[in-house]
Amino acid sequence: MFDPKLDRRQARSENTQVALTRLLEAARHSAALEALALGDELGLLVAGAGAAELCDELAAVAPLFGSASTCLPLQLDVLGRGTEVHRLAVDGCEMFISGRGPGLERARQSVWNRPDMRS
Repeated sequence: MFDPKLDRRQARSENTQVALTRLLEAARHSAALEALALGDELGLLVAGAGAAELCDELAAVAPLFGSASTCLPLQLDVLGRGTEVHRLAVDGCEMFISGRGPGLERARQSVWNRPDMRS
């Protein structure tokens, strides 16, 4: 049973969107990323942490980075420098977590390797 007095997290929310945004912000901060975005296969932003415009851009191009056979136009290649993208499946839906900065893997692990995030 959940005991709020024993919970280590201070800023909880029952709102899924707010909770996901706070989770991404904590991961972004711990990995020293400029931005961290979770987007769907259409390139739509689901949640992000960091500058809103950059999160939108990261989500929009993430499906292109996630495809090995895609030849990126020059403008997207410039955006891609310092950008990392990881593909993941959430309830059978393809999602992309992308970040600007060198610590995306560290951020991804801090989010998905927490005991309360495992199924």
